[in-house]
Amino acid sequence: MTLRSKLSLVAALALALAVAACTTTKETTVFVPVVAPTPPSSLTPQPVMLFNQSKEGRKLFTLEAEFPYCDVETGKVIVVPRWYVTDFASVPWYGQGFIDPQGPTARAAIVHDWLYAVGEPGKRAEADAIFLRAMLRYGVKPFQANLAYQAVKTGGERGYALPGDWRFIDPRRQTVNQPPPFARPRTGAVRVMPRCQGFEALIQTGWRAYPLPKPVIAAPPSVTTTRTPMDGVKERLPWGGKKK
Repeated sequence: MTLRSKLSLVAALALALAVAACTTTKETTVFVPVVAPTPPSSLTPQPVMLFNQSKEGRKLFTLEAEFPYCDVETGKVIVVPRWYVTDFASVPWYGQGFIDPQGPTARAAIVHDWLYAVGEPGKRAEADAIFLRAMLRYGVKPFQANLAYQAVKTGGERGYALPGDWRFIDPRRQTVNQPPPFARPRTGAVRVMPRCQGFEALIQTGWRAYPLPKPVIAAPPSVTTTRTPMDGVKERLPWGGKKK
């Protein structure tokens, strides 16, 4: 390669670099909304008392989130929806003394109240048996559990499938009755998992029997930044460039 050819090549490269330096560039920033994963449902929820509200002298309670429970004997997965109002009335008055709203019997009573509110025909005895097994599972002493079970077995029929037990209240808006999230189902079980195998693993995935509406996240519009060759020159000047 001759000297003239080398000089021509160098000049061509310099020209290419100069053109590239003078090229206007555009950068677009796109904002992608990030939705947090759904946390697992609590298997041991704490009922929330509704202040200044009662039913026939009994205090009312509700749930902030849905409450899943699986009965090992039947494999039935029972999910009490959020905001469902309970007063533990499915347990007759002579068994109410064994229901502690702040204790483990309350969780079993909530499941029992829900099954009674659904009122599946021919399933009251099964609901009572599930109540007994739930009490024992949550740590209620067998003597107390059997007394509460006998109470619902002998006197719970009058509280089965009552229309007035289909109520829902948001604990953050306790004076407002919420519309039912769905029509009264024909059965209290949402699925069957033999011996409840895989139930807890299912809950850990964030599964919901009654999914909530997904929040609408308004992402800001895309931002396009245009840079010209003069921007680079201004940044090098003492009075120009980006402000710190």
